[in-house]
Amino acid sequence: MLYFFLSYARGDDDDSVQKFFYDLSAEVRAHAGLAADEEVGFFDAHSLEVGAKWSPRLVEALSHCRSFLALVSPRYLVSEPCGREWTIFAGRLRSYEREVGVMPSALLPLLWLPPPHLPDVVADLQYDNDVLPEAYGRTGLRQLMRLQRHQDTYYELIVELARQIVRTADAHRLPPGPVGLDFNHVPNAFSPAAFSPAVPNRVDAARQAPPPAREAATTTQFVHFVVAAPARDELASGDLAAIDRDTSYYGSTSQEWAPYKPTLTVPIAEYARAVAERRSYRSGVADTTALAERIGDARRTNEIVVLLVDVWATMLREYRQVLAECNQLDQDGDEPVTAIMVPLNHDDEQGQTHWRQLVDSLRVIFFRRTVLGDDIMFRSSILTHEAFDADLQVVLEAARNRLFSRGKVHNRPQGQTVRRPILQGP
Repeated sequence: MLYFFLSYARGDDDDSVQKFFYDLSAEVRAHAGLAADEEVGFFDAHSLEVGAKWSPRLVEALSHCRSFLALVSPRYLVSEPCGREWTIFAGRLRSYEREVGVMPSALLPLLWLPPPHLPDVVADLQYDNDVLPEAYGRTGLRQLMRLQRHQDTYYELIVELARQIVRTADAHRLPPGPVGLDFNHVPNAFSPAAFSPAVPNRVDAARQAPPPAREAATTTQFVHFVVAAPARDELASGDLAAIDRDTSYYGSTSQEWAPYKPTLTVPIAEYARAVAERRSYRSGVADTTALAERIGDARRTNEIVVLLVDVWATMLREYRQVLAECNQLDQDGDEPVTAIMVPLNHDDEQGQTHWRQLVDSLRVIFFRRTVLGDDIMFRSSILTHEAFDADLQVVLEAARNRLFSRGKVHNRPQGQTVRRPILQGP
């Protein structure tokens, strides 16, 4: 039996997370009367590669564990994999409640590093017990582990958690997770629109439905990645028809464009989201539909827009037109806050052969950027995915700084308070 699944954001002091896992596992074994080598918990020590399938071990553990422990931190709340893990286990709990009429206390959010604000889905399920000191709410479990004066409290917490985990496992046999689930379509529990109490089981709906749209926010911590690349069936049109462009880099939609194949097989948009997540940004992906409106809305809400441009798209009239409109949005006298990144695989022989023609087309469209010489927000030749990673981090930091200096100010209405977590007894 797998007693618990430990969900955490990679990079949140992984050594301390591992110690917590080992301490809790030892205590669970003691309370369950199991041998010292018995596996009682699941801890994934390896980051999930962007676009890769979840490992069979992780899927098995998430589908059959009896409790789910979430180490909540700012990084955790912007992690897509963590939000999806939460959604799947919460769906199992709701299925059990429908069958039995009881909702077990099996989903346990622990404040690892307290974020400024907690989503309601987390705040409503806070783990509380009498051994938690006031410092837990201020500094979190990670700091309790670090400070010698809190060592007794930390081990008392481990004991209480182990008791609850074993009691829950003995009393409640949760149904397994859904079979054949497309994890890329599982809603992120921490996205404002992704989780609604009115919908009994969003996990089931995820088999057919794409992730729900994100609600607007007023923060520089959200990035819109807009992909300006043709779908595979568009390659035979326009000026591309005579070139017989290699289709291996393209998919059925713009968002599936993967310019760094075979070195990097995942779409560039998914890779970009992973880079942004490491920098604690939330993000979304879109095509060029209503691009001007998207950029305008993002400016009003202090959000970042990054255009991922396939230079071959500049040879298609519809893409030239929409990108030219984007160029016109660059305001005279202001530094651009919309970034333009142009990946070009150095192993793409067609790209090398036609580079002069392609770069001239790019310069005609983005003539304002060319004249301004804004090399920070206009990256016109990114030859490897490693260079893309480094460039994107620079772009995000520059965009955030520019928005801070000239972005819109949104004052909180008078009398509006911010909900803070309050620890209460069971």
